[in-house]
Amino acid sequence: MRVLAVLSFVLMGLVSPAHAWWDMGHMEVAAIAYGRLDDTLRPKVDTLIKQHPAYPLWIKGLEGLPDSDKAQAAFVHAATWADDIKGILSCKVSHAPGCYDYDKVTDGTAAQNVGTSDHIVHDYWHYYDIPFSPDGEQTDPAPAVNALTQIRLLKAALSDHNSTDDLKCYDLVWLLHLVGDAHQPLHAVSRFTHQLKGDQGGNLELVNVGGVQASKLHFVWDGILGDRGTAAAAVGAASLLPAADPTLAKIDDPEMWFKESAALAQQYAYGTAVGPDKGPYDLDAAYLSKAKSVAEAQVALAGQRLANLINAALK
Repeated sequence: MRVLAVLSFVLMGLVSPAHAWWDMGHMEVAAIAYGRLDDTLRPKVDTLIKQHPAYPLWIKGLEGLPDSDKAQAAFVHAATWADDIKGILSCKVSHAPGCYDYDKVTDGTAAQNVGTSDHIVHDYWHYYDIPFSPDGEQTDPAPAVNALTQIRLLKAALSDHNSTDDLKCYDLVWLLHLVGDAHQPLHAVSRFTHQLKGDQGGNLELVNVGGVQASKLHFVWDGILGDRGTAAAAVGAASLLPAADPTLAKIDDPEMWFKESAALAQQYAYGTAVGPDKGPYDLDAAYLSKAKSVAEAQVALAGQRLANLINAALK
């Protein structure tokens, strides 16, 4: 039954857009973090989240609930915003809080941190691809602006007493997402082989998981915990995850988070199942079951570390 559940999650995810962990995984990270916020800081966090332009969307349909329930739901939903602006929160959708445009990592806007007035998607903020090669192929370094540089930048601004509430609101919502990204193994690595000169975190390899068509390896890991759901569902799912290792949870250096994720990618995402070219490769039930276990442990760890980050920044 466990293997069947894993397969159902993956197959459900194959028809969804490519978002790290997809919505449910990111919301579970936030749900864990919210439950571990310092009680004295939670009102401040709630106030910052409430100031975000997307807040009405995060509590839509919850208007009759107590303020505490709405606050938790908004925090949990906010973890998906950095992916939502790739499509849902665009000018193509009515009642959305403005348009969001793409730029390039080489543009002057790439590393800016200006608050909620920033309507750039910054898709390159979602990953820090540590290069490796199993066959001696030459590798390329990660771009100069990436998830690691931005986690450091946003964390520093969130901690700065001179930062405006608008900037802290914007940075907090991004951090809810990026800490989750840091713990998705394929958001922390790029594999270089003689056949593939950098695979963009598993986006160039195709795999079969029992569906009607092959999927990107990256998609399988993004969707292993499921796609969309309510905040309440995410809170419930998060409560069933194994507790994070307390020693690992205390590690507050985001570079170490990415190095851990990159090691997991090499061991489990690629392992012996994924060959050196684009495939497709067949992933069996044992692979998918292990992937889900790794993902659950990473989400639990990300949630605890996210809480620690917020508590330290806003104390």
